[in-house]
Amino acid sequence: MRICHIIPKLSYGGAERMLVDLINNSSPNFEHSVIVFFDYNPLAADLKEGTCVVVVPKKGKLSLGLVTDIRDALNGLKPDIVHTHLFGGDLWGRLAAKRLGLPVVTTEHNINVSEGWLKNELRHWLRKKSDAYVSCSDFVRGYMEKRCQIKGATVIKNGIELERFVHVEQRRIDRPIQLLVLGRLTKQKGHAVALRALAKLKNIEWRLSVLGEGELASGLRTEARELGIGDRVEFLPATREISGALAQHDILLMPSLWEGLGVAAMEAMAAGRLVVASRVGGLPELIKDGETGLLARPGDVNDWVEKLRWCFTHPDDCERLAASGREYARMNFGVDKMVREYEKVYLSLAN
Repeated sequence: MRICHIIPKLSYGGAERMLVDLINNSSPNFEHSVIVFFDYNPLAADLKEGTCVVVVPKKGKLSLGLVTDIRDALNGLKPDIVHTHLFGGDLWGRLAAKRLGLPVVTTEHNINVSEGWLKNELRHWLRKKSDAYVSCSDFVRGYMEKRCQIKGATVIKNGIELERFVHVEQRRIDRPIQLLVLGRLTKQKGHAVALRALAKLKNIEWRLSVLGEGELASGLRTEARELGIGDRVEFLPATREISGALAQHDILLMPSLWEGLGVAAMEAMAAGRLVVASRVGGLPELIKDGETGLLARPGDVNDWVEKLRWCFTHPDDCERLAASGREYARMNFGVDKMVREYEKVYLSLAN
């Protein structure tokens, strides 16, 4: 069975990582290809050999002719099913697939808070263009039902390739405590909350690495300097070597303001790193507060200060939580379950 995925680009992000892992771990009975709209596709290098990636250029905001170009690419790839991801893939991909009478699977990866009313109206308008919907968490499914009147979505939580992280050695937490924030430098990820909380803990030895790219890069650097912590915060480019970055740090911070699920949290837990995350979106579906990690109120700087202060003064307890989180990840986050459940969805449409 041939599956063609349509996604704007294979850049650094949870949806893109999930797609790569899905393709790489699929059974031999499924052949996958990918259509993207842009040339920047760093995660394409991680795809298994033989995976076809076709660039169908998106020209301007209106993208006149894009549907026709995608249709032509689909004619060449001859898929049995089209699987769309993220807004651009969902919009243009579904329109093109339906011109060819192809069944469509659409995965909702997030809750789309940052998207304006027009995109949400388009999502609502196109809701019947998908033959099957998948949500990455229970929270996202609830959002789909309430905001877009999309009912009956199958919940398939993202899985990760555990073998990429299980080799990372458990780490003894010592001063200076090495902190990591991993993700796109956008409003959603809440970097400023972490910076403002850490600025209130200058009397403790810590260092923070901010790893990622995005439109807030310059503003976050400026804020770190103005808070008087610029010399303790290092901004690093996004990388495919996530396990290596985790190996050099003690705690992953996820101060997200909203989150569909949280692949970065899953990866950090699998690597034996304590995760301190916002109690928002799908993150509480991954982290049991006080058992496998810590949850703080989203956007509440004072609550983040208290959570971080506790971490800094209870290193042994942090190590215990990290070990518990790692065991939970090994039991629950494997990629195989995700792949098999997606393949069931594909087969249901073929039948």
